[in-house]
Amino acid sequence: MKEPILNEQLMDIGGFTHSLVHNKNLQQFETVHIDLTKSEEELLQKLHRTNRKQINKASRHNFHILVIDKPTIADIRAFQKFYNHFAKFTNTYSCNSFHVNTMSKLKDKNALVITQLLNEENEILCYRVYISDGDTVFSLYSASHFRLKEKKEEKRLLSLASRYLLWRNILYFKDLNLTIYDMGGLTANENIRSFKMEFGGEITPVYSGYEANSLVGKLVLWVRTIKMRKG
Repeated sequence: MKEPILNEQLMDIGGFTHSLVHNKNLQQFETVHIDLTKSEEELLQKLHRTNRKQINKASRHNFHILVIDKPTIADIRAFQKFYNHFAKFTNTYSCNSFHVNTMSKLKDKNALVITQLLNEENEILCYRVYISDGDTVFSLYSASHFRLKEKKEEKRLLSLASRYLLWRNILYFKDLNLTIYDMGGLTANENIRSFKMEFGGEITPVYSGYEANSLVGKLVLWVRTIKMRKG
């Protein structure tokens, strides 16, 4: 991708998310890119054998996948509620008002996609949220049904569901003729890193952050930092 997925250009601030263009003022991250121009069979063979086995097993369950390609603010709020229950259970950061506002702006640009996996009782087990620019799709959030982690068999079911939703999303965006699936960044967490690498992509350096183009811009970024901390 030659341009950033999200480029919020204002007079005083430029915002970038996972740009492939090197910029010394932005922070460098590692992510995993999956080449969506490959055939479905090639993508399948790139998966770790455990992934292939679990995805095949998941396909025999009565899972239903819903893709919301034109989400409303109500859809975003529903995701926020689900995610914050998940975040509390897993001791991770919450989806606060700043994040909701960002997703709302992406929605207005037709750049936000929300997907869900539901069981046969129409209970949502997993969510994934994406930014798409028509060429690259970037995984912004993922969350699973925290209550299902209480029993071993339910943990296994949730693992199947999470992998299956991700795999079906990859194929969905491939069918839309997008070229890159960005897994959303690698972290130091070995479990998360391993999970993302098992989908067969390539490690790629990317650049994210905000640039202040004026003193006013610097002030706005400082206020943004304070608001994010407060939620």
